[in-house]
This record gives sequence, C-alpha cells and structure tokens, in this order.
Amino acid sequence: MKKTLLITGLLLGGVNSAIADDEPKSAWAGSTGYLGLSTTAGNSDTESLTAGLKVKYETGKLISEMGLDILRASSNSLDTAERYVLASKTGYKLNEKDYLFYGSRYEKDKFTAFDYTLTSGIGWGHKFYDEESKKLITEVGIGYKTVAYDIDRSEDAGLAFTGKLDYMRQITDTMKFIDVLIVESTSDNTFLQNDAGLSLTVSDKVNVNFVHQVKHNTDVPAGFDNTDTLFAINLGYTF
Repeated sequence: MKKTLLITGLLLGGVNSAIADDEPKSAWAGSTGYLGLSTTAGNSDTESLTAGLKVKYETGKLISEMGLDILRASSNSLDTAERYVLASKTGYKLNEKDYLFYGSRYEKDKFTAFDYTLTSGIGWGHKFYDEESKKLITEVGIGYKTVAYDIDRSEDAGLAFTGKLDYMRQITDTMKFIDVLIVESTSDNTFLQNDAGLSLTVSDKVNVNFVHQVKHNTDVPAGFDNTDTLFAINLGYTF
C-alpha cells in the first residue's frame, strides 16, 4: 500500500500545478527529449538504447518537472542492462531564488542488487544563478525511501536525506558543460549518482550530448559491485 501511495504521489506531483485555478496562464519551459541507439553485427551482436523525456511546466508561483530515463542493452540476444527511472518534482517559489518542493524518484533496474528503489520527500531549493550561459541550483530535503532487494524480494524502508546539485556552464557558443549530482542517504546506504558531460548545439532545437554517468552505493549485498558506470552519446531535441 505504501508503494502504491508513493507511486500515485509521484505521478500526481508532476501534473498538479496544471490544475491550479489562482495562477496566471501557464507555459511549458525547458522540455527536452533524447535518444541514443547503437548496434553491432558480426562476431558479436550487440544493441543498446538510451532514451528519455524531461518536461518542465510553470504557472506563476508554481513549477512542476517530470522526467523519464530508459536504458536497454543486449549482447548476443542476452539482456545485459535494463533500467527505468521516473522522477517528478512540484515546487512553490518563495522568491526569485528560493523554492519549496515535493519530489519523488522511482528506479527499476534488473541488473543491480536492488529490484527497485522509491524515494519521496520535501525540501528546499536555492538558485545561485540560472541563466542561459550558466546555472547552479542546489536542493536539500528529507523524506522516505523504500528499497527492494533483488536477491530475495525483501524490502527496507526508512528516513532518507536527499540532495541535488545542478550545474551548467557555457564553454563556447556551441558547447556547454553539464553536471548533475543526486544524493540519497539512509541509515543503511548512501546512493550517489553523477551525470557529467558536454552538450554540443547543432541548431536551435537539436543538440548532441556526451554523458558519463557514475552510480555508487556505499553498501550492497555480497557479490555485487558498489559502482556502475555508463558512457552514452545521444541526440537531444528541445521543444
């Protein structure tokens, strides 16, 4: 039941700002999609797919974001990676730099020690700067995290402290450096994910992204690695 309620909150959190009656006319902002695909044939047959969609929606004092990331890979007809991440956030702007938010993050990964993780909570965000050429936004929060272990389907749940750092810097007219760090810490484990890379502008709508992702858990069951890495090249589209 807790899992159902949290997933419901995750989905509703991404759209509830759209039904606010006392806010000015709303607008989509910063919505992007990306797709990366590679295949090989011959001595080794491999396929990999990275895809995602991020939507941002603003209505005066309110702001909502929702994102979906997908990773699939196979080698010689055997699956080697399968991951789905769904995240949402709804925030209330206190002023131009500070906001309060409710956020949720659900991750399903068939090739780690964890069958799924679900984190939901509230927090405070601060924009040091958020411009076309540079961005630095930090978030800290507290919430509830559920972890289901793949080895025996058991679950652990408890208090979690969360953090996020969202950084961007324009290097040239057509190149940006982007780095996003996520932290989720409980009494049993601390999870960190860092996505760093370059975004090359092709046109007003299209860009090419080079991303290096590192995922680390401080405590995992025996037989599993603490750290997973991913390097991806994908084509992004802004709408």
